[in-house]
Amino acid sequence: MKNKKVYLSASRIKTAQQCSWTYWCKYILKLPDKSNDGASKGSICHLIFEVLGKKGRKKYVNKIIKSKTANCILSVSRLIQKHAIRLNVSDTENMEDIDRMIVNGLSYDFEGKDYGKQDKAFSEKEFNLTVDESGKKYNIRGFIDKLFLYSDKKAIIRDFKSSKQKFKGKEITDNMQDLMYCLAVKKLYPEYKGLSEFLFLKFDLEKDMLGMPGGGVIRMAELSDDMLEGFEYELSSIQNTLSNFSHEDAISNFAAKQGYPKDGTFGGPLACGKDGFKMKKGEKVLDGQGKPVKAFICAFRKPFEYSVLLDKEGAIKKSVYIEDESELYESKKENETIEKRSYGGCPHWQVKNIPFEL
Repeated sequence: MKNKKVYLSASRIKTAQQCSWTYWCKYILKLPDKSNDGASKGSICHLIFEVLGKKGRKKYVNKIIKSKTANCILSVSRLIQKHAIRLNVSDTENMEDIDRMIVNGLSYDFEGKDYGKQDKAFSEKEFNLTVDESGKKYNIRGFIDKLFLYSDKKAIIRDFKSSKQKFKGKEITDNMQDLMYCLAVKKLYPEYKGLSEFLFLKFDLEKDMLGMPGGGVIRMAELSDDMLEGFEYELSSIQNTLSNFSHEDAISNFAAKQGYPKDGTFGGPLACGKDGFKMKKGEKVLDGQGKPVKAFICAFRKPFEYSVLLDKEGAIKKSVYIEDESELYESKKENETIEKRSYGGCPHWQVKNIPFEL
């Protein structure tokens, strides 16, 4: 793992900080990790926003907003259906949820006209930056969902969120995505000052009579140049750690051994999840709305068998659970190989006398 060029992203850093073993599983072992329904629905929304954000598609956006459904455009409806089937979220409830989130996101100043005269506008703006200067040494990359550059040298950075909860606590006061996006804009467009907006698609975004947005819009405070420079030095330290991440590092900061968050955020032992509900056969646990509750558990807590697709150098291209192995054979090319492997589970949860149980 030594000296391998690692590109940092907000999600990669957050994973490492939340649980060192989860980072090891995702980024070093490259174990399979099935997305939950929320993440799958969010990826579909992002895809539709990217497609409709392209030049010349304003009429489609307006039609969807007016009709209050993305299904009014046949090609868009088919695209949603295709990916919903692939991600196993094509049931009626999930499809209705996806449609509502898409309409909600498109209805909130989708073209960024509310902030004045634009110089440029981007959908899914990619950044891929390497910095090595004045004691700062890091590589960052990612995508900004929507980026608007204005003639008054303001840059609005917009990120769509499909999560069930809005930011709270340190997610507002010290947000890694906000820092990363504003730094990327500063490097790409130094004459502009970045400001981040996070749009939570499951919540009200609509502006009131005074022009104030709904509770689903979280606008972050402006970051000073000093704050961004300090973040660069922090990134340099993180870069050094993750570029040389070892098994010793992997077992150094288990989520289970951290304290419970005091600001209402998700982390610490909460990230381990529960080891299922102990119920009688056929019994269901229901939430406040009478819907079945699924017990969350970390994807890497228990042992499992999986398969990997290796390139000709032996590097992992893709990994899947055993039951999905056919996917690898469908994408396998000449000189590539498929191997079955075993994962032994999280070391913290495989030992006896664990000090607590969730």
